[in-house]
Amino acid sequence: MNQSSTHDIVTALKIVSSQIESPDGVAQALCLEAASRLTDMVKLTSDLTAHVISNPVHHSRCNSKTKGTYCNCILARILPT
Repeated sequence: MNQSSTHDIVTALKIVSSQIESPDGVAQALCLEAASRLTDMVKLTSDLTAHVISNPVHHSRCNSKTKGTYCNCILARILPT
């Protein structure tokens, strides 16, 4: 089985949310929120990757070996609050 792209999964979740029938709307909301969170994670991952590549020694605890492991300025955006 081939893995679907994240874009395809987001699109499928949006389609399912518009076609699923749930009296309380929870199923639709769940699908839309999952699609939104996946989209956010893709954007944050892209931002983090670009940041680490361009600033491998951005913070005092980062160095060429850790490649931004301690770079909290962007990592803080993806950690649960």
